[in-house]
Amino acid sequence: MRSTETMVALPQLPELDLETRLANEAYWREVFGPSNEPKKEIKPGSRYVTIPGWFPTHKCVRGEVRTREPLMADLMLHLDTDPAIRVIAEFPVKEAYVASKANGRKVVSEHIPDLAVLRCDGAVFIIDVMPFHVQLSFPNINRKRADLERHYAQKGAKYSLLDETTIRLEPLLSNLRLMWRHKQNRHEPAGMELIRKAVREASYPSTIETLVRSMPENAIFARWADEPATAARHLTECNPVFSAVMQLSIGGELDVDLGRKFSGATIVTKKEKANA
Repeated sequence: MRSTETMVALPQLPELDLETRLANEAYWREVFGPSNEPKKEIKPGSRYVTIPGWFPTHKCVRGEVRTREPLMADLMLHLDTDPAIRVIAEFPVKEAYVASKANGRKVVSEHIPDLAVLRCDGAVFIIDVMPFHVQLSFPNINRKRADLERHYAQKGAKYSLLDETTIRLEPLLSNLRLMWRHKQNRHEPAGMELIRKAVREASYPSTIETLVRSMPENAIFARWADEPATAARHLTECNPVFSAVMQLSIGGELDVDLGRKFSGATIVTKKEKANA
């Protein structure tokens, strides 16, 4: 998963017996199902310790994710543009887990994670986000992380606590933000499907500049509805071929080099069918 596995080293899940695995699969099926409601509510207009928001995504059954803070919204950019991610649920469960105290005592505590993520291969990730400087104010943060890793591992899921040192890596985040802005939607200009088809059929590896120059259509002209056709203007601030490349990358058909800031020289490759 572009958004977590490439950011942090996650623990190996323990070997679970068949009965436990089946029970876990049923549990997560319900968590990611349409009837499951968030276990935490942040009401619009309410006073909150951070800046909450909404992140629109078709990967959530409600069509949007309630983000607790901007760092969580930035994580959503990773998840929503990653073709390996199938379903996302915010504040998905309220789990009682065994927490370890500094004196060795064990107590039962409660945890509502920020996100649960279902990958296309069936893997489940439980994710919390917390700025690094905030983590430093909790002396027991590493102990709590280990407790949660053990708890969710027994449910067949991988737990991770992420911060800005991984979520806001550059130029990755800026590239993903630009990619997300070009995401396919129902208000796209006419002819975009034909451009996507031409991009699919191009020769690879290539660069964005080569693709733009080789396409039969690579510009958008627009006018107001009450203007004549001769008033159409070239919209130089956007390019439909670039949009098509971004959309096919989000869809898992193409790979673009995310390690460098997007430019005309950005390398584009086609995914093998087995991996698409």
